[in-house]
Amino acid sequence: MDSGKKAKKRGVVCFTFDDFHGENWLKADSLFQKYDARATFFIVGEITSEKLEVMRKLKTSGHTIGLHSIHHGDAVKYIQENGADKYLEKEIMPQLDVCRGAGLEIHSFSYPCNYRNDETDRLLFRYFDYLRSGHGTDGKPSQYYPLKTLPEKNGFIGTGVGTYYNSEIPVLKAELTHAAETGSILVYYAHNIGPADRIEKNDMPVEWLEKLLAFAKGAGLRIAGFEELKTLKKECVQT
Repeated sequence: MDSGKKAKKRGVVCFTFDDFHGENWLKADSLFQKYDARATFFIVGEITSEKLEVMRKLKTSGHTIGLHSIHHGDAVKYIQENGADKYLEKEIMPQLDVCRGAGLEIHSFSYPCNYRNDETDRLLFRYFDYLRSGHGTDGKPSQYYPLKTLPEKNGFIGTGVGTYYNSEIPVLKAELTHAAETGSILVYYAHNIGPADRIEKNDMPVEWLEKLLAFAKGAGLRIAGFEELKTLKKECVQT
């Protein structure tokens, strides 16, 4: 790779998706492959054989698989009322145990409804390297995380993308440009992926996704899943 190409490879954007929309996530894989892109998918609920099949297919395509708890509840409130051990027993270990039994290594977790605090982070960092919460319609700016100094374990605050989150494509493109120019990691999240007229308000229209993937690739960003971040950091440090 020549120096010109290295200069373009600055920064990372992570597209993340919550809950479980297996059929549409798999349909979107061809779009991710078109742009040499990987995403992160966080699975909610009991890990059934159906979900395992989808998870394996996504992982085979290079995507990161993460977990999203059994019951999609408020982690902070649950731990306050029932304790950390009970939260792990009811919400975390049932998913992790099935994944481990199936030979799927899991290193990432997404907080349901974005409820988290320092206590929940400390607890879950015992089992995961990356945690993701987020914000959407509250008007907060997107967060940027320097790739070169990314900690071994890190909590990301993602920005919701879709009509529910009052997203504007020009604003998102400006954020992608900033991430590229500063060598930063930018995290986006949504739920389902599909045609704009056939998805819910907090999902990502596939038309938007393609626009953002094309723009990110043109800006020189790597479009990566969370499991790739350690490798990308090493490459960044070495160049």
